[in-house]
Amino acid sequence: MSAPRRRVLLAAALVAIACALTAGMLAWPGHTAQAEGPLSFTLPPQHGRAIVPDARDLAESAPGRAPLLVFLPATRAVPQDYTRFLDTAHSAGFSVLGLSYPNLGRSLAKSCGPDMACYGDMLANRFDGTRPTRFSEVAAGDGILARLRDALSYLTTHEPAGDWQRYRDGNGVRWKRVVLAGHSQGGGEAAYIAHLHAVRGVLMFSAPAEGLDGRIADWLSMSSATPASRFWGLDDRQDMYAARIAATWHALGIGTGAPAPLPTGAHGLITTLPLGDGGQSHSRIVSDRTPLDTHGRPMLEPVWRWMLSQVRR
Repeated sequence: MSAPRRRVLLAAALVAIACALTAGMLAWPGHTAQAEGPLSFTLPPQHGRAIVPDARDLAESAPGRAPLLVFLPATRAVPQDYTRFLDTAHSAGFSVLGLSYPNLGRSLAKSCGPDMACYGDMLANRFDGTRPTRFSEVAAGDGILARLRDALSYLTTHEPAGDWQRYRDGNGVRWKRVVLAGHSQGGGEAAYIAHLHAVRGVLMFSAPAEGLDGRIADWLSMSSATPASRFWGLDDRQDMYAARIAATWHALGIGTGAPAPLPTGAHGLITTLPLGDGGQSHSRIVSDRTPLDTHGRPMLEPVWRWMLSQVRR
């Protein structure tokens, strides 16, 4: 082979490698590297065992003193179903982590029904593996707490430029730097965890639906480590669980109506945007199936941004 041809082939190979790096084709196991946008990764086996389920998590860091927004999906949903909201949060100055967790099977609302003790048991079990029930038998290593710790450890090692260590307290979590957000079941988990740990803020989308026929879930009567002034909720008027969510918001002390600082105002926001029938209204409030405007932007994005601004300050 002639020297000029070898040089051409070498140049072509270098271009191919550069393109692969830019497009995220070369990455460490379980991780998809990208030039821009969130990292997509799965957690490696912990203590010799795989975590279950193990959908891909999404993470993107923001510089400086940015708070960390941890997003928990709805029943049977995954972080990739919420890329528009996660992108919005990141552009608003948050580091973001869309976290997979044990959310398969039936929803809490359908599993627990009128059993008001059941809701807290299921939320606790999926958070840290305690209080297993016939509806939820999650091992501690599969729970939200363990996954959050492991995800931050993983990101600290594999993406040091993201400075993920700032959200860790030893092997634990620096909760005061965390905003918890979630959709449906994930929103209920966010509210429950915020009762156990003092977090920077809580954003609940179509959640929690843990009241029924004038009764509310038992766990809502316990004192909260995070004050009601740091809780915000968004729901649609046509949501199939609207009445149950309203009752839960009332129990949380956030109410509904014109947004204003508590205790004089309300932190529960209701939209009349036509999102579809009751089921569609429940699922489209924050997922990627939310309606878009003529420019391809989520019609609810201004509301998301306003809510994010309340918990960032």
